[in-house]
Amino acid sequence: MIPFMETPKSRELPVVVEQLVPSRVCFACDVCCRFPEQDSALRPYFTREEIQSAIARGVSPDAFPDQAGSKIAVVPHGEEGYRCPAFDPQTGHCGIYEDRPLDCRLYPVAVMWDQACSAVVMGWDSKCPFIRDNLDSPESQAYVERTSAILESQESVKVFVSNKQLIGSFQDDVIVLKRLDCLTRTLHSSTLPPAR
Repeated sequence: MIPFMETPKSRELPVVVEQLVPSRVCFACDVCCRFPEQDSALRPYFTREEIQSAIARGVSPDAFPDQAGSKIAVVPHGEEGYRCPAFDPQTGHCGIYEDRPLDCRLYPVAVMWDQACSAVVMGWDSKCPFIRDNLDSPESQAYVERTSAILESQESVKVFVSNKQLIGSFQDDVIVLKRLDCLTRTLHSSTLPPAR
């Protein structure tokens, strides 16, 4: 559990994404913030600034293998696997929610390479119960359009290019929604996609 401390002022975010999933659904769910394996690819990635904010809010510096940017090191969670050290299993709340990383803010949207590792795509994580129940709703479709526009903005592209680990590997259980052409072009002009 994260010790009580005075809450630092929330930081200015370069990329702002609205939360689609209602809090009441999140609190009743057991998917987010918990992982079956210690080295799960689904652990959130924190940028240098996000690591500094998390540490200021009480997360141990040991939770970050690379202070310049890394996936968080998860902690044992009973016999159920592992959890993010910022997640309080007693309350079901995130101790750094106001300053949670972009990777968490995007969920249930996943940004990943396509199966051929040739293009970056956005998709829905089908493990999210809200998405399973609202996949084709007009609200969800409008959210997809708004979020893809944000992800293709200059500010977002800069963040992703500077933090390539924010782009995950292809996952079969993510429903691909859109190709992110601007991000893909920028990444291809600066580097090659990851090897499969």
